[in-house]
Amino acid sequence: MRIGVAGDWHGDLNFAGGRVFSLGSRGVTKLFQLGDFGFIWGGPQRARWDAELDQLEKVCARKNVTIYVTPGNHDDWRQILDHPLDARDDVGEVAWFRDHVAVIPRGHRFEIAGRTFVSLGGAPSVDWDRKQQPGVDWWPEEMIPQEVVDAVADAGHASVMLTHDSPGAPYQCPRVATICETDPWGWGEEALAYAAVGRDRMTTAFEGVKPDLLIHGHYHVQDETNFAWPDGRSCRVASTGAAQTSRDGKNSMLLDTDSLELAWL
Repeated sequence: MRIGVAGDWHGDLNFAGGRVFSLGSRGVTKLFQLGDFGFIWGGPQRARWDAELDQLEKVCARKNVTIYVTPGNHDDWRQILDHPLDARDDVGEVAWFRDHVAVIPRGHRFEIAGRTFVSLGGAPSVDWDRKQQPGVDWWPEEMIPQEVVDAVADAGHASVMLTHDSPGAPYQCPRVATICETDPWGWGEEALAYAAVGRDRMTTAFEGVKPDLLIHGHYHVQDETNFAWPDGRSCRVASTGAAQTSRDGKNSMLLDTDSLELAWL
C-alpha cells in the first residue's frame, strides 16, 4: 500500500490543496501531514481558518483523500487537546475536525498494511519569546510532556515514527544538524535552549521506539540520513521541506508500506 506524507503547510490553502490533488491522483487515500498544518488556529481569525479548512475538506472529498495531522508547534493545541476522539477507520481514535481531516493524539499507535506506526506531535517554538498572546498565537502545550515521551519509549518498537520535531545528534539529517549548530536566524540562547529540550525529549522517544523510519517536519529542509541501531537494523530519518520553501526542498512523498521506500514528489 502507498500512503502520502507531507511536511509543514502553514495554512497555505493553494499548496495544501495541490498536495491533496497530486497524491489523490496517484491513488493515495491516506495522507499523513507532519505538523504546522496551520488550518486549526484560534484567536480573532478563527472563523477565517475554519472557512479555509472547509475549502480543504472539499478538495479531500473530491479526491477521496483523508488527512491525518501529527500537529506541530504552529497549531492550536488547546483546540486539539479539547477535541473528542473517535475511531472511524484503521488509524483508530483520532480527533476529527472534518470528515476528511483528523488530528492524531500524541503517542498514538496504529497499523496500516501490516506496518506499525506511532505519531508524536509537538515541538518548541524557537520564536516563542517573540509571541504576544499565549493561547492565541503560541501555546505552551506545544512542548511534548515528559510523561508522554516516557510512555512512547516504554511501549517499544514501531516500524514508522511520524513526528514534527527531529531527534537530536547523532540522529539528525545533515541540513537539520547545521541549522541547530549554527542558528542561522539568530534566535538567541534562551530560545535555543528551549528548542533543545524538545529535541532531547524526541531523542528519548526515538531511542525507545527504534523505528525503521522516522519522518519529520519543522526545519523546512528536505534531507535524509541512514544509520544502524546497535542490533544491526538500519534506520532512515527523513526531513521534509515546507510549503514556503518547496522550491528548495520537496514537501511530500509516497511511502510504500511493504518496502518502506520513499518516493519524493
